[in-house]
Amino acid sequence: MNNKNTLMGICYIVVALLIVVVKYAVPQFFDILIWLIAIGLAATGVYFIMKKG
Repeated sequence: MNNKNTLMGICYIVVALLIVVVKYAVPQFFDILIWLIAIGLAATGVYFIMKKG
């Protein structure tokens, strides 16, 4: 069960990093909402990695 949480956390962090990379690649396509989504995904990823059980 814990391995699933770790994998899920890594997936969230990867998605968040991809969003940030795309923001720099195509800056006119994004606004502050994308930053909030990326931060939320990263925080959720860390939560899944740290979650016990």
